[in-house]
Amino acid sequence: MKCVVIGAGNAGRPAARILNYAGHQVQITDEKLMEEFPDSVQKTLHKMEEEGVDLHLGLDDPTNIEDVDAVYISPNIPKDSPIRHYLVDNELKLIINQDISKIMDNAINIDVIGVTGTLGKTSTTHIISEIFENAGYNVWTCSSLSGNLLSEVIVDGIINGDHLKSDIAVLELPHGTIRLLSELKLKVGLITNIYSDHLSEFEGSLEKYIKRKLMIIHSSEMLISSSQCRNNLPELDVLYYCSQNSDCDVSGYLKDGNIGIKYKLKGREGEFETKFNLKGYYFENSLAAATVALAYGLKEESIKKGLMNFKGIPGHLEYIGNYHGREVHFDAAFVPEGIISTLKQFSHDEESDLIILIDNPDSTNPRDKLEIGKVLGEYAQVIIASGYNETTGILDMKSAQEVLEGAGDSDALKIATEDMVTAGEYSIKHSKPGDIILHIGPGAITNYEDLKSKMMMGIKKGCKKYS
Repeated sequence: MKCVVIGAGNAGRPAARILNYAGHQVQITDEKLMEEFPDSVQKTLHKMEEEGVDLHLGLDDPTNIEDVDAVYISPNIPKDSPIRHYLVDNELKLIINQDISKIMDNAINIDVIGVTGTLGKTSTTHIISEIFENAGYNVWTCSSLSGNLLSEVIVDGIINGDHLKSDIAVLELPHGTIRLLSELKLKVGLITNIYSDHLSEFEGSLEKYIKRKLMIIHSSEMLISSSQCRNNLPELDVLYYCSQNSDCDVSGYLKDGNIGIKYKLKGREGEFETKFNLKGYYFENSLAAATVALAYGLKEESIKKGLMNFKGIPGHLEYIGNYHGREVHFDAAFVPEGIISTLKQFSHDEESDLIILIDNPDSTNPRDKLEIGKVLGEYAQVIIASGYNETTGILDMKSAQEVLEGAGDSDALKIATEDMVTAGEYSIKHSKPGDIILHIGPGAITNYEDLKSKMMMGIKKGCKKYS
């Protein structure tokens, strides 16, 4: 079948690649020229061309298509665009997301565990994988650590045959990916939590955002959720987990350096403890992962080994080291609820201060920077906000100023900078031995290596200059 994909954006690229993988003749069109795309996207487009996808870029009139059997239109193409009218007028077959996800479902012939939610998806995905690996499984893991666009990461894995080398797949499913993979069958579907985020993509509607997340329901043979989502899942057969609460199917607690899990499932109940070296949100995410493993049928011993052996993931409560007496940490929190969870781990005494470095919170969509600033002001003695958007590469000092404005009622020292190198340098200038330096912000996910390098360059520069 000859297919045309209209739009080489985040949905169009993986759709074109998987259609090509399925043996169709695929052409992808976009009004942008190759050089107008970011370097990372150009790299993907060149890879697609090598795989056999025909690139037609820089076309102002996408209706100039002939001898086509079917067309896929990227979601960002306006509903009143000429191409949509053209398809109707010419009675062309429309390929929809369900068609794409069915191709992927047919390709992945192993059990799949899907993880969605607002916070904790990435770390929970990797904890689940750790547990299953300790149980002897070969695990295909797809998370944001492999790339910002999970649909491309998953498609790339299928093309590379990762599913053929594995016994089980553990897939992180953000809101964009879950739309494209709506028909992918999940052995276990997990919802970590749902908070207000990405609303600019949902016409400002939290209800529409929640509805997107809940698309995982009909895909899942078994559904697991934190108790935080209980009100969004009425009258459904759901396994709930929570901390120290008898109303949940699985509950957990921390005690003397151990994590404890107590569970009561159909035909199975028990309690166990194991050593636990992590803190903060890793506890709740480990509880979620343990619930998935129990529901799947893994033995307690495998779960205990997995939780004990898991060391955390980059950019998530990551300890960098001691620099001239300052303890430096690196985290990706950017939603107020997640920021609070992180900041609670760094309580200070009268002799030490908390210095927070935050990169532009907006990433690809605007966030409530005033609220974020307000939260920071309740915990920090120094707030250094960078206006540089580590995701888009755009400098927006207004964003940094909004963060600081939100902390206006705080006595914290407030500094706006243009980049994380300067922020890192200032963190040393405005701190002393015994203080804690903590980075937060989405750049720790979307631009991990580069952002971390820039921050550390600044910190090392500051150590030479001010210590």
